[in-house]
Amino acid sequence: MKLSVVITAKNAAATLERTLKSVQFADEIVVVDMMSSDTTKQIALKFTDKVFFTPDVGYVEPARNFSLSKSSGDWILIVDADEVIPPALRDHLLQLLKVESDVSSYSIARKNIIFGEWVQTAGWWPDYQPRLFKRGKVLWSDTIHSKPTIDGTFEKLPATAELALEHHNYETLSEFVQRLDRYTSIATDVTTQKPGIDLEHPIVVFRREFLQRLFALRGIEGGYRGVLLALLQGFSEVVQTAKFWEVKQNNLFGAKTDSIKELHELRAQLAYWIADEELRSAQGLQVLVWRVRRKFRI
Repeated sequence: MKLSVVITAKNAAATLERTLKSVQFADEIVVVDMMSSDTTKQIALKFTDKVFFTPDVGYVEPARNFSLSKSSGDWILIVDADEVIPPALRDHLLQLLKVESDVSSYSIARKNIIFGEWVQTAGWWPDYQPRLFKRGKVLWSDTIHSKPTIDGTFEKLPATAELALEHHNYETLSEFVQRLDRYTSIATDVTTQKPGIDLEHPIVVFRREFLQRLFALRGIEGGYRGVLLALLQGFSEVVQTAKFWEVKQNNLFGAKTDSIKELHELRAQLAYWIADEELRSAQGLQVLVWRVRRKFRI
């Protein structure tokens, strides 16, 4: 079975060589450059002569189908320009291709390295990504951060550190903020074109994202980094909502009473989650105390 690795890149000079070195086991490497202004093209040409170009629209999904069309393998492995295939995952994938199977695609767990460390809380692990496909079995939507449509069955590889993609995600806070600005602008453009989308109060969107990331998805277990990411992701939702409001110029939530109401709800939900967290380690009478406080959100 011939394996093609497909990489779509934009100004990826800082990470692309590391990525390409990790995928040299493939029968074919295809790099599609979204009009980079750095040395992405030159780096790619050191590893493959199959380098193509496509217009840059600010995010990768619209280029996915074009990138796939440039490959010729029986199986296609998609790798982003800031990812690495470690040796254990490489060996596992090559072994998979030797086995006859009806499976059309495989999803791979992804280790997100954020601000210098692997983040395993706040919804960042196992972060499964559909990446290995039989030819002709996948079609991508142009929507940002969309998942592909897969024809046939799929399986997930085990969520272990050894068999995970290494994703060298946000290396600095500045990088996070820059991408936040770009992605929220793109998402706002898409949202404003959809009929019937209502503007939500910024406190509502922050509360939903922040509390989910911090408690339900256990960001609280990640120390300072986990709390910071929960806050940043909550802020990201606020920025997107603000950009939507900026376009619509809708003052539906301009009244002070609306904001006070939502702040009360934020306080109540935060009280619930704090009590729930305290219950995890409470003993004796403290168990009863925290159960009461959780029930009445005080």
